[in-house]
Amino acid sequence: MKKTTIWAKSLVVFVGGIFMATAQSTANKPIKVQKRTLMDKFEPDFVKPVDERIALKEKRIASQQQTKKILDTLDISDRKRRRLMRELRRSPFSERIQKTILAETEFEDEIDNNPKK
Repeated sequence: MKKTTIWAKSLVVFVGGIFMATAQSTANKPIKVQKRTLMDKFEPDFVKPVDERIALKEKRIASQQQTKKILDTLDISDRKRRRLMRELRRSPFSERIQKTILAETEFEDEIDNNPKK
């Protein structure tokens, strides 16, 4: 009986380790974009090259991650935070997200000049 529980526990740990290893490897996927677009067929002068599109996509992802970090640190309700995170996934440059960040941000100069009573 003792051997079967030890084997069962080791099997669970092994399977959990496999899932953790695959989760870590999927986080570092290379960024892919289409090599040829429909617009490239008709107007090749207007389409940006692949390396520029990859750079733009990396910049957008970095901006999205930075906005997510900012939303995590704001002092807002969990419900509003979840709603803003969904909005961030749908449209990263949403006006609603920017308004919330600006409304909740307190700058150091304002805090120093106007102490709360």
